[in-house]
Amino acid sequence: MVFSSFLTSVLLLSGSIVEAGLVHRQTQTTKPSKFLFIFGDSYTSTGFNVSNSPQPSVSNPLGNGGYPGTRTSGGDGWVDVIMKNNSRPGTVVYNFAVVGDPVNATLVQPTVALPTPIADYRDQMRAFTSAIGSASSNKIGWNATNSLFISYFGINDVSIQVAAGRNASAGQKVLLPDLVDYFNIFGDQYKLGVRKFVLILVPPFFRAPVYSYGNSTSAPDVKNLTIWFNSQVKSRAASFRSQYPLANLSIADPTPYFNAVLDNPARYGAPNSTCLSYPAGQPCLWHDFAHPGIAIQRTFGQAMSTGLKSLGF
Repeated sequence: MVFSSFLTSVLLLSGSIVEAGLVHRQTQTTKPSKFLFIFGDSYTSTGFNVSNSPQPSVSNPLGNGGYPGTRTSGGDGWVDVIMKNNSRPGTVVYNFAVVGDPVNATLVQPTVALPTPIADYRDQMRAFTSAIGSASSNKIGWNATNSLFISYFGINDVSIQVAAGRNASAGQKVLLPDLVDYFNIFGDQYKLGVRKFVLILVPPFFRAPVYSYGNSTSAPDVKNLTIWFNSQVKSRAASFRSQYPLANLSIADPTPYFNAVLDNPARYGAPNSTCLSYPAGQPCLWHDFAHPGIAIQRTFGQAMSTGLKSLGF
């Protein structure tokens, strides 16, 4: 995993997959010493709801949501992996990710009528500010030093463009304001006292079953929009660092880890890279039409775990 602000290169993990144990290795302390606040979509969600119980604690760092609960991998997701079989004593996770969320549900201009309004990153932030609050006024003890804010968006933003019938060029025009709002949210977080950020780029989800494993007529537009979206995030991240010199913003790229698994299915116990295993999420590499299975999630989670340790988390 490359966390660019630190210029830290972490070697690609080997093909073996370590079973993520269900027992959290946490030292029992009275209060959490580190906080991971995570925002995203179905590739990240663990079903946590900040309004429900139990809340995250050192003995139950992910809080409510159950396991596997509503995870779209069939089992472990990358968030589970960073908290299991990895020594993070005193660390708790507030995972606000919600299935289906883009950055800004209005700006991405979906054309398909849905039974309920689409939520988005701003809704997740409203939940955060309402339940937890700023570094200066919160009751759980997070501050600029002991917290890391992780954002993993763009998959729905890109896929909505293709579902609406827009090609890569038309999709870029729609997504430009969406990207502006993405970084406006980081600015809002900075004002709340956040100083440490990780932005996860969009993975190569054009290889998912929904796009005929990269062979559908729409797959090239998904691929091109993904590459463009990621390049925009990188360039805007550089501008953000200049605007907020006290911010420590890093970028994590899941692409090499997704490709390592998809290009070597046998190494990960899969018959090929063009099948899905629903609901188990294995042995095939895809859980369903759009979501990676356990092998991909674990491989990315292991890389993220190593990267987070390089940041002191």
